[in-house]
Order: sequence, then C-alpha cells, then structure tokens
Amino acid sequence: MGVSSTIAALLVTFAIAGTIGSSRSAQDQRTENAAMIELLASSVSGGSLANIGQYRGLLAAERQRAVVTINGQSTIFGDPLQGERHLLTVSVPIKGGSITLASPVAKSFDPPFEIVLLTLGVLLVVLGSVFLANRTANRQTRLRVEDAVRAAERVSMGDFTARIGSGGPEPIVRLGSAFDAMAARLESIDREQREFLADLAHEIATPIQALSGFSQAVIDGTIPTDTAQAAIESQTARLSELLDELTQLRSLDAPGESHVSEVDLEALTNSLYVEFKPIATAAGIDMQFRGESVTLLTEQNLVETVLRNFITNALRYTPRGKQIIIGCKVIHQRAVLSVTDTGLGIAAEHQQRIFDRFFRTTEARDRISGGTGLGLTIARRAAHSLGGHIELESELDQGSDFRLVLPLI
Repeated sequence: MGVSSTIAALLVTFAIAGTIGSSRSAQDQRTENAAMIELLASSVSGGSLANIGQYRGLLAAERQRAVVTINGQSTIFGDPLQGERHLLTVSVPIKGGSITLASPVAKSFDPPFEIVLLTLGVLLVVLGSVFLANRTANRQTRLRVEDAVRAAERVSMGDFTARIGSGGPEPIVRLGSAFDAMAARLESIDREQREFLADLAHEIATPIQALSGFSQAVIDGTIPTDTAQAAIESQTARLSELLDELTQLRSLDAPGESHVSEVDLEALTNSLYVEFKPIATAAGIDMQFRGESVTLLTEQNLVETVLRNFITNALRYTPRGKQIIIGCKVIHQRAVLSVTDTGLGIAAEHQQRIFDRFFRTTEARDRISGGTGLGLTIARRAAHSLGGHIELESELDQGSDFRLVLPLI
C-alpha cells in the first residue's frame, strides 16, 4: 500500500511538473514568434519582398513558416510545415496586406519522459529493497516474539532455565534482556527454596530422631527416665526454637504493617545488657556496656531482634574468661549498635556465608550448642527492613565485632 501510494504521488508530481514545463515552452515559443514577425514586418518596405528573403534559412532552421500577403498575393517563406496539425500562429498587418507566422506547438513532456522512466526505475529498485528489508525484519521480529512466547510458557510451567537470548530488533533485545534477568532471578529463588527445604528437613529430622530414640529407649527400659529427660527436654526446646525462628523469618519475608516509633537506642541496648548480664556472669564471661544517647525513629522490635541474635551468638562462641562489650554510639551520622567479643572468631572465607540459612562454621557444627543456623539470616533480613545493614569484622581466635548500622536521616 505504501509503495503504490509513493509511486502514484511521484507520477502526479512529474505530470504537474511536465504540464508546467510545457506551458512555459509554449509561452517561450509565442515570444519568439512575436519577435520574428516584427523583424519580418520591418523588412517589408513598399510592398517589396526582396529583404524578407534573407530570412528564409533562419525560418527553416527554427521550423517557422511566414506567409506574406500583399495585394491579394501570398508568398510562403521558411518551413512549409506540411502535415503539422497543431500550429501556433501570429499575424500582423503591413502596408497592402499582412504577415502570418506559424510554428508547430511543442508537445514534448518537460521533464523528458525518459528521465521520468529512469527515475521511476530507480525508485522501484529502492522501494523493492525497502520492502524486502522490512519483510525480513518483520519475519525476524515474528520469530523472536515466538521465541519469547515459548520461553514464557516454559517459565509458567516451572522451567526457570528458559531464556530468550539476544538478537533481533532493539525492542526485542531489551525484552529478552529483561526476561532473561527475571528468569535467572526466579531460577535462583527456586534453587534457594529447594535448598532451604532440604536443609529444613535435615534440621527438623535431627531432633525428631533424637526424641524418637530416647523415647523408645525409655519404653524399652534401656535408659532410665531421669537420664533421658534432659536430652528430651533439650531436643524439644531446639524444635521450639527452630519453629519460632522460622515463623520470625517468614514474617520478615512477607510485607506487613510497620510499627515505627521514636526509640531510645541507648536505653534499648542497656536493657538487653541487663537481661543477658547474669547469663554471661554464670558462664564466666565479662560483659560490659558502653553507650551514648541516640534516639531514632525506627521499629524497636526489629532492632531488638538483631541485637538479641548478636548477643546470643557472642555468648555461645565466647569461652570462659573472655569478654563481650555491647555498644551504642553515633559515627558519621549513623547509629551503630555493636556486640564485640574476644571469642573464637570467624575465618575470612566464612564471613559472608554465615548469614546464609543453616550455615555453620566448622567450629560450630555441634547442633546442640550451635543454634539453629537461622539467627544471622533473621538479623540480616531485619536490618534490611530497617533500612540499614550489618557490618562484620572478625579474626580467627581473636574474636568478632558485629555492628548494626542505621542511618539517622
């Protein structure tokens, strides 16, 4: 449709230009005839045709015919113009008669028809190339869209390895890049969920197996009830702690209503120090508090969640005779709540992975004393929800410094 319209518009343009050009040629021819007839009229003197004869060659060369009529006698000079049907004529009176000058009407197309055909030929080649290029591009676009549809169908069926890939028109390239990034993210989430479920099954299986074993031993009478009681209570407490932390982790993952209020961070950290101080003293650990006044509009329960995890870990991995310091201060317009210990420390290669669910270092593989492996994961999620982050500095056998950093503005 576009090609036909373009050709038609070009033809109309050439027709208009040709008509204008032909009219201009006819006007030029009239002017030329007028000038020639005046010249001939001035050469006729006293009815003598002698002087006009000198213009015979010029008239013939210009394809003009002059008819001089004097006293009823007509004489023709120049081109006789035989067979010409369309003539442009002009007449002037002279003494004793008249002069009539005729010339054929110019019928040539301006611009020349050959030029029109040549231009049309070039135009058709160009339009043909454009048509083929558009057809190829449309075919490629259609194929890429079909690839995208197939990839989307695979993802909808749970195959998160599907990719569109690059190639094709620029909008399809952007679509492919965005889709592939989304699919990669979904694949990562799916893998994490599978790993989480596998780890969770393992974590739950351990205390359940222990409970089952001790219960059966008590039933069989191979272990006294008093001996099995402590182990059963320990594993029951472990299951309860695991379920509590799973519930807490789920609540952090699911968006919900925030409870923001003005919190005195110094008072909060000091209250936790007072709560855990007797536990530290009983374990032979020197616990201290060093704080300064910091007030912040935040969610108190999330801040407390992070600090409790820090303190619990410090107590778990700090030997008797070592020290734990709970701190609260402002550094560079940021509130920094820290728990520093002189305990086992964490190797450099483990300092990022300890925030992963159920990860434990080699030194913390004892599942009875090593916690659930979810504490730091919960702490990191809570810090993110607060708009802050966790910093860690640790050296093996020297201790660790966990810090919750919250912006003041």
